Amino acid sequence: MSLSTSNFNEMKSAEMNEAMSLGEQAPTEQVSAEQITSSTTAQAEDRRVFIKITLAIVLGMMAAMGLVRLLLDANGANKQGILGRVLQAQAAIPQIIAEPNDLVMFYGSSMTRAGFSPRKFDGDLKAMGKDISSFNFGFGGLNPYYQDLLSRRIAEQFIEQDRKLKLALIEFNPFQTTSTRWNRAKFSLDSFITMLSNDAELWQILQEDLSRGIHLFNIKYIRNHVSAEMVTSYYSRELFPPQRGQRFKDDEETVTVRRSLGKELNAAFEKDYPNYSGEEWYYPWQGAGTIPEERSAETLAIFDNYYAASQTEARMKNDRLSRIRSADIEELHFEPFLVESFIGIVKNFQRFSDKVEVVMLPKNSRYIDYTPEAKIRLAKAIKQIEQATGIKIKDHQDIKEVNADMYRDTTHLSRYRGDIAYTDFLVSEYAQAL
Repeated sequence: MSLSTSNFNEMKSAEMNEAMSLGEQAPTEQVSAEQITSSTTAQAEDRRVFIKITLAIVLGMMAAMGLVRLLLDANGANKQGILGRVLQAQAAIPQIIAEPNDLVMFYGSSMTRAGFSPRKFDGDLKAMGKDISSFNFGFGGLNPYYQDLLSRRIAEQFIEQDRKLKLALIEFNPFQTTSTRWNRAKFSLDSFITMLSNDAELWQILQEDLSRGIHLFNIKYIRNHVSAEMVTSYYSRELFPPQRGQRFKDDEETVTVRRSLGKELNAAFEKDYPNYSGEEWYYPWQGAGTIPEERSAETLAIFDNYYAASQTEARMKNDRLSRIRSADIEELHFEPFLVESFIGIVKNFQRFSDKVEVVMLPKNSRYIDYTPEAKIRLAKAIKQIEQATGIKIKDHQDIKEVNADMYRDTTHLSRYRGDIAYTDFLVSEYAQAL
């Protein structure tokens, strides 16, 4: 009995202990659930705050980028504003390809733009019984690397349409091929690459250098072709315009006369060409400018007076100093990469041209004089190009048909004088080949 009573008491005690134990645990489990619920709520709130902050940052960045783009567009710092002439010329290529006549293209720098008159060229050849349509593809601000990229785009369109140039004239501009010129263009490098390259070329860069490739795609598709470097450079020039180094000055009377004549020419232009809308590359003019045959005798006389007031010793000397500073125009320390890029230009044109000629345009030797060392460097660069392309470069720098009075500055030929004289020379040189 005592054993059974004892067993009963032990069992009862155990049950009571278990119950007490369970009772003690219940509040603990209840607290843990509350803590979990509270923790989950806090985490959800943290996530909501994080998402809001992230969204605010993203929206702020998008708004800032949008504002920058609006400001840049308003000031012409966009693809159209920067490469307006280039884009207009590119847009004209299908129409050029569709021309029924044999085609001639003069491809080069702003010196080509100023120095070649296609309508004069075509008119003189027409008088010889030759039907030719020629076009001026001279572009300022494009060094040989940028010109190489652009020439690839031109080649693609001609080859796709199975069309060829009868003659391609390509300007080799020593001043555009120097290390100084290359270094001064670096701020625009990434932007110009995205403007002139196709996606396949950008993809190749991406494969070779992932970070740079991503950077370029970002500039092209997110930043509308305008890099941070270009934005910085653009606004720094606006806020702190570079010193032009005008060491030499004209007298006040000359300056006043020049301004007055300039206004007269602008008024005459608006009167003579009321339908012209300011295109930088104008198809009716075949990429060049006006010709003397369509201007009045009075307007041509104003031009003579304007050149007399513009081509002063002071302005020429200042322009010479500017060219030395910006292009190393007398020492000619060449940038090897740009020389290779020029070779690429020639090879691109060889793909879709019956005949390719490489020329150096006339230079104003009254003010631009190569040093002996520069002449050696130039000869070396010419030899490299000739060996790589199989084309002998024609040196037109000091032809007798163009004199120092036919320039509007130290490098560019003047309208109605230099361009006409040089175009006459080109007709005499290449009429037989056409």
